[in-house]
Amino acid sequence: PLENIFLVTTKNQIFSLRPYISNLKKENIISEPFGRDTAPAICLSALILEKRFGDATMVILPVDHIIKNTRAFFKNLVFAGKVAEAGPNLLTIGVKPRYPSIGYGYMETGKKLNGYYGIKRFIEKPKKAKAEALYKNKKYLWNSGIFIWKTSSILSMMKKYMPNMYYGMEDISRFDRKTGYSIMLEKEYSCFNPISIDYAIMEPVSKNERDKIFCIKSDFDWVDIGSWSSIEEIYDKDSDGNIILSNSNMIDVKNSIIVGDRDHKIGVIGLKGVIIVQTKSGTLVCNKNRAQEVKDLVRTFRAFE
Repeated sequence: PLENIFLVTTKNQIFSLRPYISNLKKENIISEPFGRDTAPAICLSALILEKRFGDATMVILPVDHIIKNTRAFFKNLVFAGKVAEAGPNLLTIGVKPRYPSIGYGYMETGKKLNGYYGIKRFIEKPKKAKAEALYKNKKYLWNSGIFIWKTSSILSMMKKYMPNMYYGMEDISRFDRKTGYSIMLEKEYSCFNPISIDYAIMEPVSKNERDKIFCIKSDFDWVDIGSWSSIEEIYDKDSDGNIILSNSNMIDVKNSIIVGDRDHKIGVIGLKGVIIVQTKSGTLVCNKNRAQEVKDLVRTFRAFE
């Protein structure tokens, strides 16, 4: 039901999201003062949900995913929920690699259990040679970033492996979300270094408490559109292998992605394997094989603001 759907976002994105979240109640929107990656967001959300629902089962769904076979997707989630509720278990959904991606994290599956697998270890975005080796090994799956657990399970792990974050968030969650909450939240968030839930919780648990962390192999089609190169899995290419989402004129351009405003003309000559993205606030030009470095580039811009 709609009342059980929560959105976590930063406060500077809420205005642009309003047309898409008009059905959500205000109290179901968890606003971060600024992004600190996924661990703080999940910790705060778990505390808020536990305060409201008790020991509830959480499903963490990133917004930059495309899932095509929704029936199989929901079936996997229901099964994962049952495993999560059977004990203090942390569940994630693994995806069979379709190619040797350097843009996704991987996980090595362990012993097969009753419809799910143990997890031996997580591997963050690998170099090309490593990705090719992982792709050939059937034990490795892409880490989808979809997580399922009870609030008590994730909070106990936050308390153990990230105690400063846990206790800081716990203090905030005691506040009424109207009286002094925003001030306290911003103060607490400024103390945290950005860290993903993978680094903060999933990796240490997979090393130290393997009897509490599991994965389910997905039965649905999944695409993470977190990078520009992932557009190739969504749109059709022309006869030269290009994806053109812009007002462009090109000569001898192959295997490239061109994105821009329709009222802005883009001319490209003699390039292969590039990404060009034009917006009102800036333009990106990069090699397709280095699209994952865009985040690093953004950080350099922010450093000079």
